[in-house]
Amino acid sequence: MIDQYKSPLHEMVSTTVTDFWNDSCSVKELTYAIGHGAVGATSNPSIVLNVLRQEMDMWHVRIRQVIAENPTWSEVEVSWKIFEEVAMRGAELLLPVFEKHGGRKGRLSIQTNPQNYRNADALVEQAVRFDGLAPNMQVKLPVTAAGIKA
Repeated sequence: MIDQYKSPLHEMVSTTVTDFWNDSCSVKELTYAIGHGAVGATSNPSIVLNVLRQEMDMWHVRIRQVIAENPTWSEVEVSWKIFEEVAMRGAELLLPVFEKHGGRKGRLSIQTNPQNYRNADALVEQAVRFDGLAPNMQVKLPVTAAGIKA
């Protein structure tokens, strides 16, 4: 529930041209942030790890389900699948903002695997996959030679 008063943050985003992005895709944090004027959020492997630590009660069943459905997957493959789903949940929360602003706001920024910083083909493959997860995904690539090529 949104506070009964307008916070300084809400005042800032409603009276200036400032866009407020949340540096997390945690359901609790992002819901609160959107209620106070946030128009975007970011995710990366570190942020998603923190989200899982905070909201494991929301994810432990799904993690076990992904493992059961994909018995040959490595921990890395399971982790990236959950990473995508955490980001998708954040994108879903932001979708009304995205629709209200005709796609100019309401995006969830999702980072490609930093281990692929030298592999343009792998970056492109993952970026295309991420782009298809939700209409309001914004893909981040590293600023490396391969990232720029991608």
